[in-house]
Amino acid sequence: EEYCWNCHQMMDPLGLPFEQFDHFGRFRTQELVLDVEATNAKSNLDSDGRPRRNLYKRVALDTTGNVEGSLDAELNGPVGHPFELIRKLANSEHVEQVFVRHAFRFFMGRNETLGDGPVLIAAHKAYRENGGSMRALVTSLLTSDAFLYRTATNSADQE
Repeated sequence: EEYCWNCHQMMDPLGLPFEQFDHFGRFRTQELVLDVEATNAKSNLDSDGRPRRNLYKRVALDTTGNVEGSLDAELNGPVGHPFELIRKLANSEHVEQVFVRHAFRFFMGRNETLGDGPVLIAAHKAYRENGGSMRALVTSLLTSDAFLYRTATNSADQE
């Protein structure tokens, strides 16, 4: 449907590679889809002309996708399967920085400001220099001035 495609055109390029896994997370190479022709075949119709049951067929999955619109030119581009997408994301410094920013937001309880730039840079450096250590990232954030000298900006924050 047209109204569905408005959102799916943005989601599908990143989401389709993960079709490789079913809703339980099990690896798969095929899926069951409704076989419209077989379902509507004369041999499957009851006396009123309605299908007796839906018939399905197995089809190969299309797990190709595309990363587009990121700020990292090396990250943008096609991917053939979920593992390629994961490798691209894992090897991107930009994705690391986004991860660090979201960790900052979680532990600080607020969005970052321009003044938080040095804290974010230090946290990213600690994360990188320690082989992607979450412990090093959290330690860097929780020992930063931004965390240690937090102040409530309004009465709602004090509750």
